[in-house]
Amino acid sequence: MRSNPRLVAFVWLATRALMFGVVVLACQRNSLSLEQALSHWDVQHFMTVAKTGYENPVEMAFFPGLPIVMRALSLVNVPMWLTGVGFALVCSALAVVALDRMYDSAAACLWLLAPMSVFTIVGYTEAPFVATAFWAWERARSGRWAQAGIFVALACSLRISGLFLIAGLGILALTQTEYWFKDRIKNAAWLLLGAGVLGGFATYLHSKTGSWSAWYNAQNAGWHRELSWPWEALQRTIPMTSAGYWPGRPEVPVMFTLEIVAVAIGYLVLLVCLFRRRWGEATFVAANVVPLSSSGWFMSVTRAVLLLFPLYGWLGGFGGRRSSFFVRAVLGLILIGDLVLMGWWTYCFASGAWAC
Repeated sequence: MRSNPRLVAFVWLATRALMFGVVVLACQRNSLSLEQALSHWDVQHFMTVAKTGYENPVEMAFFPGLPIVMRALSLVNVPMWLTGVGFALVCSALAVVALDRMYDSAAACLWLLAPMSVFTIVGYTEAPFVATAFWAWERARSGRWAQAGIFVALACSLRISGLFLIAGLGILALTQTEYWFKDRIKNAAWLLLGAGVLGGFATYLHSKTGSWSAWYNAQNAGWHRELSWPWEALQRTIPMTSAGYWPGRPEVPVMFTLEIVAVAIGYLVLLVCLFRRRWGEATFVAANVVPLSSSGWFMSVTRAVLLLFPLYGWLGGFGGRRSSFFVRAVLGLILIGDLVLMGWWTYCFASGAWAC
């Protein structure tokens, strides 16, 4: 499929409308305000950092980029939760423009249709990160490494995935055969901007705690993340997919089942990248998937699938091929199922149920 900005704009608007419609429904059924429905889970952590900084060591698990934006707009009386929503909407639009430029409109639309897209309309870092990361990759592929370095620096202010972005783009820089070796080194050097941001954050946390592992310690203290082999994490996650493990909370076993599916998807994307010899993309995917599947248990991997841009480029190319009526019918049913899952996921988040 060629670039079709109108189609991308329509899908962006339609999916956002669907999710906000579900949010309104959740508000009505659970007697919640719009602010309450859109401020669950990690949104509270980001707003806490924006208000009080890192006084609570557990909050050190969250990078300062999004809280800085929230704090800045609060100075002109924009509620922090609303800043998170608006920022996510703008960034999700910027992200699909980058995907459209890197691949085509099919890839951009598929990203918008991801069932966990609720995290791209609330105050989470998924939308801001993918906007900066996708544009960093697009600029790098176009040979605009200085611009890519700036986007990488912004990405590194948002989440630890910025480190993975540096790794992937570093490999991309060193394997771009159209450049002389010394030029590849110069291109890769622009990534030091992101490394500087990460180093600055680590130094700041060290000044407060005396520990260079303050971020990791916060992850462990708040979410029980610890190094493990992927199969050990799988063994710990499987029992959580049982309804009997979570009496009265039917959504939780489904979420953990989806976590396992997300890990499988991540490793599949990695294998495809390796098979196609896309070394930079393979490095970025591996750097995201392997740590998340080696952290004691599978959690928040579903959201990480939003970061794996090669997946959407690959699926977009597959969907663009000519197919029979039967195949199109099957794809239509998959689309309906996807939208139902997107609505369910959004309802879980908005109602305060477990949505990770």
